[in-house]
Amino acid sequence: MKKMILAGMMASVLAAGGNVSVNAQALTLEELKESLALKIDTSDLSSEELMEKGLQYENGEGVVQWYAMAKAYYEAAKETGNEEAETALERLDGVKKEMLDNSPDGQGDVFEFFRTGVTAGQGGDYEKAYAVSYDDAFFFEDPLYRGIGNLGDLLRDGNGVEQDIEKAVSIYEFNAEVLGKGNGYTSLGLLYSAEDGTYPGIEHSTDKAMEYFLKSYQDESLEETDFKGPRYAADLFDEGYDHDDGTHENPDYVKAEEGYLVAAEGNGRTFDGTACYKLGTYYEEGREGIEQNDEKALEFYLKAVSDENVHGTMLGIPQTYLSLGRFYEKGIGVEANEETACEYYTKALEAADENLALENAAGNQAAQEVHDQAQEALNRSEAE
Repeated sequence: MKKMILAGMMASVLAAGGNVSVNAQALTLEELKESLALKIDTSDLSSEELMEKGLQYENGEGVVQWYAMAKAYYEAAKETGNEEAETALERLDGVKKEMLDNSPDGQGDVFEFFRTGVTAGQGGDYEKAYAVSYDDAFFFEDPLYRGIGNLGDLLRDGNGVEQDIEKAVSIYEFNAEVLGKGNGYTSLGLLYSAEDGTYPGIEHSTDKAMEYFLKSYQDESLEETDFKGPRYAADLFDEGYDHDDGTHENPDYVKAEEGYLVAAEGNGRTFDGTACYKLGTYYEEGREGIEQNDEKALEFYLKAVSDENVHGTMLGIPQTYLSLGRFYEKGIGVEANEETACEYYTKALEAADENLALENAAGNQAAQEVHDQAQEALNRSEAE
């Protein structure tokens, strides 16, 4: 029996010409679990060897730590009559219970666990990213099912697994239509916003991308609107874009501001720090139809880094720390405070270095420039 990580998936049907069909009927949760069920090779393995394999995955000894995979081996050992298997399975149940007990409202430990998968992916360790995301969704059963979307992203990009756009689309549709999560529509929008050839079967369409981005927070059937979709829509309004028919849409900063404000408001648990950063630049510099306002700029810069889950690798966060250092150094919209300025410059430096050390961090844009400016500011402070 050939060892496989993924079972075959009930994928979206293909349209004529090989294009992936979006809007096919979404899978149910049970269908999704079945389609992504782990399959292990138990041939020629004794009961003791199955237990050993399970222990390796449970502890991450020589393999990536993967609780769901460990459980699969322990269950196989149990079927052979191994008396230790039941104890091992009970131990895994205890790990799951402890995780969820320390994760009120889907936050706390389970969120931090999920973030380890995100960080692994940013660092190029896609095997760990997949295992963590799988465990988040199907072992720990994260109440917010965050890991499912990450599995879709890994399948979409072919990171750690063979690229499969159909499977990714099925996951995104499940998120949007079954779970009622707007981020499923956002992910579909990102597929269409990519250049032709990036995702086989998906033809670039800015109009479709915008449609899904708007749907991610405007669709009335959603249980939870997304706060990244409005930011992506706002980015298009901010920069201007070409329609599919070739006509051009000029920048509309007022519409962009509206989208950024929705993203900055968030979903009640968290919000989009990048959108807060963008609003900070809008109010600091002013835009057509947007009045310059230092106090509002400071307000949104501060909000961008106020969430306890904020990470320096998030897009715009290093620049936000740098801007806050400048505001407190020069007394822009706030009383000047050299000590506070240095604290923010130090955070900017640390965030920039964190980005520079990672291969795929979203916030690594202009990280070297942030690093240099923050270091220069700190050197200037020491010289004074």
